[in-house]
Amino acid sequence: MPNPDVAMTLDDAVQEVLGQLTGLDLTYDPDFDRYRAVARQLNRALRLTALEHEWSYYSDVEDIGTVHTGDQEFALRSSVRPRIIGDDAVRLADSDGNAVVWAYLVPRDALHKYIGRQELRAAVTRSSLRFSKPLSGSYEGLTIQVPVMREPKMFNLPAAPENTSDPVVAITQAVRDQLIDFDFPDAIIMRAAYLYAQTDAVYQPRVQTLEEQYKDIIYSLTERDDHFTDSPFLNEYFVPISNGVDGPDNVGHRHPHAAENRTF
Repeated sequence: MPNPDVAMTLDDAVQEVLGQLTGLDLTYDPDFDRYRAVARQLNRALRLTALEHEWSYYSDVEDIGTVHTGDQEFALRSSVRPRIIGDDAVRLADSDGNAVVWAYLVPRDALHKYIGRQELRAAVTRSSLRFSKPLSGSYEGLTIQVPVMREPKMFNLPAAPENTSDPVVAITQAVRDQLIDFDFPDAIIMRAAYLYAQTDAVYQPRVQTLEEQYKDIIYSLTERDDHFTDSPFLNEYFVPISNGVDGPDNVGHRHPHAAENRTF
């Protein structure tokens, strides 16, 4: 979600992009094509940035349904992608949102190994989540929560006129007040300026400079976050020992801990 301390509206972002391209404090009428063209490049910049460095932290928790006895497989929306980093796990939560059961994520081809075991596991494909066994009646009514990486929220623009004889489609103030869905808007603005410059012969000589400025921002953000937060584990799946030296899984408490995963 946008950081309210540094949030910028669509109006602000379009003005910043034009300032980067021209060096002037320009404001364009939002009802005409230049404003709309810059806004579309801002949307494209959001989509491209979401592909970098752990999806640039577009993380979320997705509710995918309520448990009914015997359920084993659930559909996932196409706009989210399950997150499988470190200690991520599927949660079965009560009506207050408190996790009651945790199901570690395992590789899809390993799911069959857990069919006869007491502990619950889960695996994901691009469009579904499947548990290691049908859910029993003790889980009835619990909500299934999956850690996911979501798509960024782009600026919602009204449809453009079908031909030049049509009247101009007004962009309302509500559209102009939408916020950039990124916690450091300068990165999106600089990338949009770089993308827009590639489409205009006047600004094309500046493409290489704009690209370098954009990359400097991204590298700085990556360095900031990697220096002051723990890096994710290199292995994609991090599964605890089952029925190991400490007894069956989750005895005495319901939350899994990485410290319980020992190597001998």
